[in-house]
Amino acid sequence: MSQTVEREETGREWPVVSTKPRRRDRCRKAMRGTLLFAAVAAMPGRAFAQIADPAPTNAGLPGGALIAQVIGWGKWVGLAVCVLAIVFGAATWRGMGGNSGRGVEGKAYVGAGMLGAMIIGLAVVAVNTLYGAGNAGG
Repeated sequence: MSQTVEREETGREWPVVSTKPRRRDRCRKAMRGTLLFAAVAAMPGRAFAQIADPAPTNAGLPGGALIAQVIGWGKWVGLAVCVLAIVFGAATWRGMGGNSGRGVEGKAYVGAGMLGAMIIGLAVVAVNTLYGAGNAGG
């Protein structure tokens, strides 16, 4: 039995349409996903293909040296911005006595510049470490 609502202008009855999915529909979708996962997990070996995993290199890549040079330039620009932030922050911090709102802002600039320099310096190490950790299982 469906619920109906009567409109006063026309006197017609209209069915109530809910935008929420029914609990039964959600359960069916969850069950389909579980069955698909179980079917793929039960397959012996790798699921669909044996793909070679070559080591990343820029040898033979057209413009590979240029890409490496542009990455180096980006690191240099990033470090220069960090130095400028530290210098500006130190000048603001000491110039305002360290206790005013601008002095506190200067401390934040110094900290942000140092943190930015650390992140830029560790970026290559972090990417290589994460790549190695992800590739260890293969």
